[in-house]
Amino acid sequence: MESQTIVEALLLGLLEGLTEFIPVSSTGHILLAGHFLGFQSTGKAFEILIQLGAILAILSVYFRRLWQMLLDLPHDRLTRHFVIGILIAFLPAAIIGALAHDFIKTVLFESPRLICIMLIIGGVVLLVVDRMNLKPVYRDVERFPTRLYLQIGLFQCLSLIP
Repeated sequence: MESQTIVEALLLGLLEGLTEFIPVSSTGHILLAGHFLGFQSTGKAFEILIQLGAILAILSVYFRRLWQMLLDLPHDRLTRHFVIGILIAFLPAAIIGALAHDFIKTVLFESPRLICIMLIIGGVVLLVVDRMNLKPVYRDVERFPTRLYLQIGLFQCLSLIP
């Protein structure tokens, strides 16, 4: 862990665990915590490992469902549509993230002021949307139209800003 101390790792791990599954930027919070607490750069290995806990949690909770989807994929049209939709939603952020990787890492991730501003804007958007009287159009993600998967993917590009 380079110059990372156990206490720093525990604090950042706790922060990751608390923020990963709520609609805030866990990465933004970790970057700010590291900046304001004076932590050294965590290094790529630590950045990956700290996310691994969240990935393992998701896999453990949804393992049966994911396994069943894998088994159903060859013969179930709705499952195929859903998996293709997930891939379509994944592509915009993956492409933009790959093309803008250096800018994201060297500019966006290194600007505590920008991170604070984006967290505030994101919080305001969440509060406004929460107060809107929206009625769900779709009840089942497996039945989303392909266009909606793409729109979700395009909006997901905003998550590249911490």
